[in-house]
Amino acid sequence: MADLRNMQNAVANMVANAIYKRTENQKAKRGVIRGGSVVIGSKVLPYVPAVDMYFQDGDSVWCILSDSGRMAVVVGV
Repeated sequence: MADLRNMQNAVANMVANAIYKRTENQKAKRGVIRGGSVVIGSKVLPYVPAVDMYFQDGDSVWCILSDSGRMAVVVGV
Protein backbone atom coordinates (compact mmCIF):
# COMPACT_ATOMS: atom_id res chain seq x y z
CA MET A 1 0.00 0.00 0.00
CA ALA A 2 2.88 2.37 0.76
CA ASP A 3 4.27 1.82 -2.76
CA LEU A 4 0.95 2.77 -4.31
CA ARG A 5 0.78 5.88 -2.16
CA ASN A 6 4.34 6.83 -3.16
CA MET A 7 3.42 6.40 -6.83
CA GLN A 8 0.31 8.55 -6.38
CA ASN A 9 2.35 11.28 -4.70
CA ALA A 10 5.00 11.13 -7.44
CA VAL A 11 2.39 11.45 -10.18
CA ALA A 12 0.62 14.27 -8.33
CA ASN A 13 3.93 16.13 -8.00
CA MET A 14 4.72 15.65 -11.70
CA VAL A 15 1.30 16.98 -12.69
CA ALA A 16 1.60 19.97 -10.34
CA ASN A 17 5.06 20.81 -11.73
CA ALA A 18 3.83 20.53 -15.33
CA ILE A 19 0.89 22.84 -14.61
CA TYR A 20 3.15 25.34 -12.82
CA LYS A 21 5.66 25.43 -15.70
CA ARG A 22 2.87 25.84 -18.24
CA THR A 23 1.17 28.72 -16.44
CA GLU A 24 4.35 30.43 -15.22
CA ASN A 25 5.09 31.53 -18.79
CA GLN A 26 1.55 32.78 -19.28
CA LYS A 27 1.27 35.35 -16.54
CA ALA A 28 -1.09 38.13 -17.50
CA LYS A 29 0.60 41.03 -19.21
CA ARG A 30 -0.56 44.64 -19.40
CA GLY A 31 -1.39 46.00 -22.84
CA VAL A 32 -3.11 48.96 -24.48
CA ILE A 33 -5.85 48.71 -27.11
CA ARG A 34 -4.83 50.51 -30.31
CA GLY A 35 -6.90 50.36 -33.50
CA GLY A 36 -8.15 46.79 -33.31
CA SER A 37 -4.92 45.41 -31.83
CA VAL A 38 -3.34 45.28 -28.41
CA VAL A 39 0.15 46.65 -27.80
CA ILE A 40 2.14 44.73 -25.18
CA GLY A 41 5.64 46.14 -24.84
CA SER A 42 6.99 46.21 -28.40
CA LYS A 43 4.50 43.61 -29.71
CA VAL A 44 1.35 44.54 -31.61
CA LEU A 45 -1.07 41.62 -31.61
CA PRO A 46 -4.63 40.85 -32.64
CA TYR A 47 -6.80 40.01 -29.65
CA VAL A 48 -9.98 38.25 -28.56
CA PRO A 49 -11.78 38.95 -25.30
CA ALA A 50 -12.11 35.99 -22.92
CA VAL A 51 -15.59 37.13 -21.87
CA ASP A 52 -18.04 39.82 -22.93
CA MET A 53 -16.46 43.04 -21.65
CA TYR A 54 -16.38 46.66 -22.71
CA PHE A 55 -13.17 48.45 -23.61
CA GLN A 56 -12.13 50.88 -26.31
CA ASP A 57 -9.07 52.40 -27.98
CA GLY A 58 -6.55 53.63 -25.44
CA ASP A 59 -7.80 51.42 -22.60
CA SER A 60 -5.30 49.36 -20.62
CA VAL A 61 -6.15 45.66 -20.49
CA TRP A 62 -4.74 42.47 -19.00
CA CYS A 63 -3.85 39.80 -21.56
CA ILE A 64 -2.51 36.29 -21.76
CA LEU A 65 -0.62 35.37 -24.93
CA SER A 66 -1.70 32.37 -26.98
CA ASP A 67 0.59 29.35 -27.22
CA SER A 68 1.95 30.60 -30.52
CA GLY A 69 2.46 34.11 -29.12
CA ARG A 70 0.67 35.56 -32.14
CA MET A 71 -2.60 36.45 -30.41
CA ALA A 72 -3.61 37.95 -27.09
CA VAL A 73 -6.61 36.93 -25.02
CA VAL A 74 -7.96 39.89 -23.06
CA VAL A 75 -8.83 38.64 -19.58
CA GLY A 76 -9.55 41.91 -17.81
CA VAL A 77 -9.50 45.69 -17.89
